[in-house]
Amino acid sequence: MIRMKVREIVSKFGFAETVELLEKSVNENGLKVISAIDAQSNLKKVGVEIRGNKILEVFNPKLAKEVFDRDLRAGIVPPLRIYIYEESGKTHVAVQNAVELFSEFNGLAGIAQRLDEMLGVVIKDVQ
Repeated sequence: MIRMKVREIVSKFGFAETVELLEKSVNENGLKVISAIDAQSNLKKVGVEIRGNKILEVFNPKLAKEVFDRDLRAGIVPPLRIYIYEESGKTHVAVQNAVELFSEFNGLAGIAQRLDEMLGVVIKDVQ
């Protein structure tokens, strides 16, 4: 069974600025935003109000090809998620741990390590 551990930091910026900076940093650091899930906006459509809450799904197409070439079963993992949310007046950023997520698959330790390093650089921009 895959265990999902996350790295979490508190941003020095507000919610909207944190999201904007992270989206920019993702693209500048070898990853791509595959999709963005705006839970705050989605819940508002059904009459529920919450604070800022967004998920950025990110990955790198060339690394995805490497993942598929090494262990096609690992295709269940990408994209990785960056979760940005407001709580107690602070903006939090949680990032999935690629090493942990890919640990059950063959030959992916190196790719997972590179992904974790890339994500570490991305979130450093808002610390």
